[in-house]
Amino acid sequence: MQLLDLKTEDLWSGKFTELKSKLEELEVQKCMHIAQHKWTALKEIPRVEALIFGAWNSLPECYSEVKKLAYGVLTIFGSTYSFEQAFSCMNIIKSKVRSQLTNKNLESCLKLKTASYKPDLIKLSEGMQSQCAH
Repeated sequence: MQLLDLKTEDLWSGKFTELKSKLEELEVQKCMHIAQHKWTALKEIPRVEALIFGAWNSLPECYSEVKKLAYGVLTIFGSTYSFEQAFSCMNIIKSKVRSQLTNKNLESCLKLKTASYKPDLIKLSEGMQSQCAH
């Protein structure tokens, strides 16, 4: 019933029609920037995900079941992508050559491969003693 109500309500159906137009416009802008090699301008284009979730978040609570369904559909692909990426990393790490890896070692390798870690090299180098040439 909520879905039918949402579809027949001009205010909300217009909001999603406007969202579709905005997304198409953003794709055209991205293509134009890529064709002109304006890579820094690509970063200034709003994120598509933010616009989509913003439109769904703007719905009132009377459409709570429709919102719940939409969030489920919108987030399923991100989690599937993460799973597939981790599985591919595991297959690369545990190849025929390295088949003797234990599960604990494989888990450690997967954590290193999938985690984003950026060491603070300046802080690490401050504690080291420099060696002068003789």
